[in-house]
Amino acid sequence: MDMIPTWIFMVGAALVGLEMGGFSSIFIQRWIDEQPILKPWRSRCPSCKEPLVWRDTVPVISYLLLKGRCRHCDARIGPQYMLVELSCMAWSLAVAQEFGLSPEWAVYLLLGVMLIAGSFIDFETFLLPDRITLGGTVIALAASFVLREGPAWQDAFIGAVVGAGLFWFLQQGYRLWRGEEGLGTGDVKLMAMIGAMTGLAGLPFTILVSSATGAVGSIIYAIRPGSGGIKGRVPYGPFLSLGCMVYLLYGQDILRWLRS
Repeated sequence: MDMIPTWIFMVGAALVGLEMGGFSSIFIQRWIDEQPILKPWRSRCPSCKEPLVWRDTVPVISYLLLKGRCRHCDARIGPQYMLVELSCMAWSLAVAQEFGLSPEWAVYLLLGVMLIAGSFIDFETFLLPDRITLGGTVIALAASFVLREGPAWQDAFIGAVVGAGLFWFLQQGYRLWRGEEGLGTGDVKLMAMIGAMTGLAGLPFTILVSSATGAVGSIIYAIRPGSGGIKGRVPYGPFLSLGCMVYLLYGQDILRWLRS
């Protein structure tokens, strides 16, 4: 990092985040549409299926220049593509600021992008892909053997087991109490990934933040048109992901401040 000026690294981190956001937006849409993730390789318009050339796939810029419409059929393209790209860029910059040019930046960037993609899918479908939750768990556990910052491998494994186990018991308890599904299995798998990322010590903070933000999100969902009111379904995965990401960036500082 000493050989690379900070501003160059930060610009590079922003560009990497935007590119990963572009790939993530393709993954999200193809997973929702139940299409092959890697075929065709080139991006296509969701409406007319016309292949897009490179100038139509530059993150954020292409969307703004085309005013959110397809060059070929003029169909409107939803803003979620740009939101995913901007979210991944912001995450890349935040992790770069916290960890610098390091293995931690690369690993947490990848895992955070996976959480962002899973969150957008969960908002749309109330489902979390195994490719993200289970794949992320494997990556986080493997990374715990080599990363200097973050939980040791023993703590990562314990965090994954406790996180998934706690939410599995909550899921089964709610099912016995109410006779219906209150917590998805995807959230249980997601907690394995999050527990592997934060370790056991990070789980209370993550759950607290997710509960607080989830309560606000529930109010917003309840007042949306066609949401079903207070009894409408609210995806919990995005709020768990947010709690995890906040902990990775600021959790230790916040906990030290609370203890002082």
